Amino acid sequence: MSTAAQAARKPWPTYRRLLGYSLPHWRVMLLASLATAAFAAADAGFAALVKPLLDKAFVEQNAAYIRTLPLLIVGLFLLRGISSFAATYGMSWVARRVVKDLRGQLFDKLLVLPARFYDSVGSSQLIARLTYHVEQVADAASTVLTGVLKDTLTIVFYIGLMAWLNWKLTLFAFVVVPFIALIIRYVSVRFRKISVRIQDSVGDVTEAVDEAVSGQRVVKVYNGQDFESRHFDAINEHNRKLSMKIVATKAGSAALIQFIAAWAVAAIVFFATQPGMIEDMTAGTFAAFMLAMMSLMQPMKNMGTVNERLQRGIAAATEIFATLDQPAEVAEGSRPLRRARGAIEFEHVRFRYRDELGDALHDINLRIEPGQSVAFVGKSGSGKSTLLSLLPRFYDVDAGAIRLDGVDLREYRLHDLRRQIALVDQQVRLFSATVAENIAYGLDPQPDEAQIIDAARRAHAWEFIEKLPQGLHTPLGQNGATLSGGQRQRLAIARALLKDAPILILDEATSALDTESERLIQSALEALVGGRTTLTIAHRLSTIQNADLIVAMQDGRIIETGTHADLLARGGLYAALHRMQFETDAAP
Repeated sequence: MSTAAQAARKPWPTYRRLLGYSLPHWRVMLLASLATAAFAAADAGFAALVKPLLDKAFVEQNAAYIRTLPLLIVGLFLLRGISSFAATYGMSWVARRVVKDLRGQLFDKLLVLPARFYDSVGSSQLIARLTYHVEQVADAASTVLTGVLKDTLTIVFYIGLMAWLNWKLTLFAFVVVPFIALIIRYVSVRFRKISVRIQDSVGDVTEAVDEAVSGQRVVKVYNGQDFESRHFDAINEHNRKLSMKIVATKAGSAALIQFIAAWAVAAIVFFATQPGMIEDMTAGTFAAFMLAMMSLMQPMKNMGTVNERLQRGIAAATEIFATLDQPAEVAEGSRPLRRARGAIEFEHVRFRYRDELGDALHDINLRIEPGQSVAFVGKSGSGKSTLLSLLPRFYDVDAGAIRLDGVDLREYRLHDLRRQIALVDQQVRLFSATVAENIAYGLDPQPDEAQIIDAARRAHAWEFIEKLPQGLHTPLGQNGATLSGGQRQRLAIARALLKDAPILILDEATSALDTESERLIQSALEALVGGRTTLTIAHRLSTIQNADLIVAMQDGRIIETGTHADLLARGGLYAALHRMQFETDAAP
């Protein structure tokens, strides 16, 4: 059973956990609750004024009371206004703190979740949880409490007033309570179920928008606008229908509650006007009683609205807590590591991404000496990137071991291990920061500007950086969208150069460069690799002919290893790949 389905059956453990985010602000909540009680009392006070207004002002024409009545009315309005502001502001303050705390926790959690989690959950779903879901949760954790408390206290005050005016007639009001309770119970379950489906639908909407925006060039060149529009319209319509189910349930339950309450009102009017009852009631008493009875309608109707928001928040909280409860990356190692020599050994390594899938790597055995330059070649899907992703422990091996300087990677502190590795892959990621901040990303302490410029020069990035409007301090925007692919890749190389790590992983690091830029980068990289262990994945075999060791892979296995000359002479997989590529390049 899914977590959302479990929440629909057992919502209160989730809600208790949710309240834990509001309780640290209990002082503000207490003041807001007291203000809410004052607001409810002021509302009931207006109904209570009707009895003396009719009996003393109109029937008895009591001059002293007539002079006092306007002051009482102004006082009640003043109390109602002040208490309403205090209650609304106080609970809204708590709600925004809950939003901040939840978003902060959720974002921090996303930073430490393992790669396997991101393999199974789309980014659009996570964005929906950080935006839409958190807002629903904050509403349920704080603002809803104000509504529940206000409506509950209003009902209690009105019933108390009715009992004080005439306890016999008040008993008729309780006849409808069981029926209303059954309606609210049914509506609560339905709200939760529909809310879970709406949340999934919001994730679908986010995903459709993300695909259309990020792939806008493909959409345009293939004239896919109509397809994307139809696809989004179907998702949007599904979301609308689910929202209308919520509206229909809410409106229908409110109408039904009011219809049941109307029977109680009719019964009260009937019995109140009977000869045995009407002699004991003044006109003011009857008018005040009826006003209090009719005033109960609105808070009872509000309970349905508040209930819908509550159930929506519980459903959203379930998804958020499911993410927060995900185990973080396994970082059990405690062995410190200042700077590695760079000796790497793969011993009988086996790995698969998911249990239902076959092994992606089979019995990998490989030894790499410190400072050695090793190139991994093979067709797409042969396991090259998968193998190197094990080194920074994006994934852990399922069998065997990987050792760095003779020590199993799992024994090192994860932070120390990753400090030894610089990575430049084919999918360059730049951040919404300045050029300098992107090159010096994650370094502590931050390097000075001269060091950043030096790294940019060595990566042959300075030639375009100095032409930017603000040079190093130019904001790049989301993923450096204003830069060319080659410029973005050179910034990534500058970032790796500045890190000065003993192990360098290059996964198609020059794939987005033109021939001239690639030659310059290769020259810079050859100067860089001295004293460093360099692991290179390349489809262009011309770029790795000078590697100390070439590893040819196929179907998750190492087929052969050796130097360029050795492997060509052997006439195996590498020779076939080399012949195929150079024959293709030589073709007219």
